[in-house]
Amino acid sequence: MAGDWRIVNDDVMGGVSSARVETIDSGVRFSGEIRLEFDGGFASMRRPASLPAQATGLQVQARGDGNRYRLTVYTRDATSGRAWPFSHHAVFATAPGATTVERLHWPQFRASFRGRAVPDAPPIGAADVLGLGIMITKAEHAAGAGAFVLELIDIAPVLADT
Repeated sequence: MAGDWRIVNDDVMGGVSSARVETIDSGVRFSGEIRLEFDGGFASMRRPASLPAQATGLQVQARGDGNRYRLTVYTRDATSGRAWPFSHHAVFATAPGATTVERLHWPQFRASFRGRAVPDAPPIGAADVLGLGIMITKAEHAAGAGAFVLELIDIAPVLADT
């Protein structure tokens, strides 16, 4: 399961934050450290995904550390099939040591490109989803920097009739 995920951290922009993903009994553990040197401040993991066209959002089940995380959705242009350069994200909260379940519907997701809002982005179409990601930034980290641990148990589509 961890092999499906790849790490993308702030080192792509000169930062020094670190992250790793490993398989555990309940799913995958995403952990590491947010560091602010060299204008850093984020860590993420992402994987390919497809969703049923009738999905109206995503449900995330996780055991957390008290930080907030971004659930990120990567999509393609419905006409050309090319991946959009921006992504959509919604923030979910965790409680230290507790398992939480949060439903996030498409209107809760905001489009951004390299940390900047993309207000004219088309809304998410579930059939156009190419991938999913989990990210923690200095803005979502409770202390602004430091260690983090998220046990991701499941990400599942929310269907219109559920």
